[in-house]
Amino acid sequence: MGGEVGLPIGGKGGLLELRGWGLAEHWFGYGVTATAEGPRRVVVLARRVFTRPPGAGWAALLREATGRTEPDWCGADWAATEAALGTALPGDYKDIVDAFGPGSFDEYLDLLVPGALGTDLVSWGQDMARYADLYRPHPVHPAPGGVLIWGTSEQERTFHWLTGPADPDDWPVLVQYVGGEWQRFDCGTGEFVLRLLTDRTPPFAFPPSAGPFPHWFASWELPES
Repeated sequence: MGGEVGLPIGGKGGLLELRGWGLAEHWFGYGVTATAEGPRRVVVLARRVFTRPPGAGWAALLREATGRTEPDWCGADWAATEAALGTALPGDYKDIVDAFGPGSFDEYLDLLVPGALGTDLVSWGQDMARYADLYRPHPVHPAPGGVLIWGTSEQERTFHWLTGPADPDDWPVLVQYVGGEWQRFDCGTGEFVLRLLTDRTPPFAFPPSAGPFPHWFASWELPES
């Protein structure tokens, strides 16, 4: 391998066989190439780079990443939710909620969902003004440019949108850490969640991306009686 993207694996003789797998932030491969001297064994190591397939929705990519096969949840009244909060919400967040419902990604990121017991997006959002000091230097929604929470974690961090006059689909994500520090991610909710789970490159590199284990979604929806 050489250069930024490496040399052709098969060389001039061509690739005879290749088997590969992903592990954390790398791709590993083992194969055989044809050379003038005969077959040659090769080992390939490459960094995994985050890419979004053309036309793929974030909720669908998260379903694939977590192996989720359950039908869509579709339990949120979005018109009532947005009226209660006084703002439209990002479309990719609504798609994720409709696909997954209440629960946690890798037991690391707990999704706030309208109407969910203990993790109701509306209740959490409306309560933020009572604890405005915790969100400094940012104002809280509905103040102009205020932050609006959409996720929590037992790992002592919370996940927010930086609201504003722009289309909600363009709101960046802000992560607040236990010491009060803030980190901005210039991407939407869907991209952020997927990269939190799978991308080990800065500025992401959150703990769920570090291991080779499969990702999952733990649903908190109570079964029907």
